[in-house]
Amino acid sequence: MRQENRVRHPVRMSACPAFTKTAACLRGWLLLLCCLLPAGAAVADGVRVGNQYLLDASLAGEEQVFTAPDGSELGYIAYTAPGADTALVYLHGVESHAGWFAQAAGLLQERGYDVFCLDRRGSGINRGNRGFTSGHIDSFQVLLDDIHAFIAPLRQRYRHIVLVGLSWGGKLATAHALAWPGDADALVLITPGLKALVDMGLLDKLRIVLFAQLSPQSKIASPIAPEMFTTTPRYLDYIENDPLRLTHATARFYWQSNRLDAWLEDNIDRLDTPLLLFLAGRDRIIDNAGVIEFLQRAPLPVFEIIDYPDQTHSVQFDDPDRLVQDMDQWLRGAMTKDRIP
Repeated sequence: MRQENRVRHPVRMSACPAFTKTAACLRGWLLLLCCLLPAGAAVADGVRVGNQYLLDASLAGEEQVFTAPDGSELGYIAYTAPGADTALVYLHGVESHAGWFAQAAGLLQERGYDVFCLDRRGSGINRGNRGFTSGHIDSFQVLLDDIHAFIAPLRQRYRHIVLVGLSWGGKLATAHALAWPGDADALVLITPGLKALVDMGLLDKLRIVLFAQLSPQSKIASPIAPEMFTTTPRYLDYIENDPLRLTHATARFYWQSNRLDAWLEDNIDRLDTPLLLFLAGRDRIIDNAGVIEFLQRAPLPVFEIIDYPDQTHSVQFDDPDRLVQDMDQWLRGAMTKDRIP
């Protein structure tokens, strides 16, 4: 929500019994509302900090930029800790952006990790403000190259690099580990979109096939409803009112997403990166059983599953403390036992 400073000029009005009574009534309702709100709750759905949109201004990271292979400048959000020797590179979901992971990123920063949240081109802070069409990509390979360009210089600075992918970003992270096997030492996939329950309707599927080549930037609505992410009222309000949320993507984007699915099917048997998988028991977006079956086809040296049976899809909203604790415990344990090289 934009905050504006306005000069208020006093307005004189004559006393009116009806007006006075109404004002008193309104004050009473406002006081009651304040009493009903939990301590520390924000009345606003979210807040703008620079280009970021967050639940609270205190969650803001440092906005930085890097240069992609095609010369484009891409923004990302950094949460850095003094002396960190492990970098976590986070990839967001199809509708979301770095701000949806801000709580978890800050908690990971407090535990000594450097966290870099990449907004893919066409999403989050990398839209029209940087010359990208909202919700559009020409090829999934471009996204993989963007990630590689970001990670490559980190290899000289950090002992370990971990790729963290949530939802659609989990699919992208898995593909990146296959395309650039030397980039990441481990994968953390959070309710990853490797196999989905939610799907496009028949008419939209036909539009994707037709427009992907003829009119690639034609917009098509996402089939995901906000309540599929979370049922927690505060987070649901934030999502529903998020101006950076990608409610529509282009026909070419969806076509490339389908091509990425096919590419993963053909290559998953080469994935040999240590992997931690988080699943939500009440997920209406992801096919949990399908994801497990898919990943079991890979020759993973380490494969651990942590299931949150009572959670919906966005566990980073509903239980960030538990998510971060479990992630930290797995990473430190795996590094100590040399299960992560």
